[in-house]
Amino acid sequence: MNTKQLNEQFYSKRELAGTTNHCICGDCIFYAEQIMNNDALVEFLHSKGLDPRKADEVWCYLEKGSYKYYTVDFFEVYADKEETYTFRNAKITIQDNIYAEKETSRYACTIDVVFKI
Repeated sequence: MNTKQLNEQFYSKRELAGTTNHCICGDCIFYAEQIMNNDALVEFLHSKGLDPRKADEVWCYLEKGSYKYYTVDFFEVYADKEETYTFRNAKITIQDNIYAEKETSRYACTIDVVFKI
């Protein structure tokens, strides 16, 4: 299996952010709705086998003026190398995960994203 297929398999049973089995707080619901509007970001994540709404952790760490700032984490992902990309309102970093067990994927993916309220 390639890394895309491994990620799809690993995250296949994860619940979507903003749903009852993940978290239905206002911040998660807002994130789940807004993230899908960034087509380039969504397309990139799908090419890696990841759905931006199936992240392990979603949190809004700052609301300032008319913006909400989020950090979104996939704690374990399969990847071939470290990468960083910037999209319209987001930055994606796939980096070595120093906490990963040897038998699991050794990378983590973080999305830093800003939404206009």
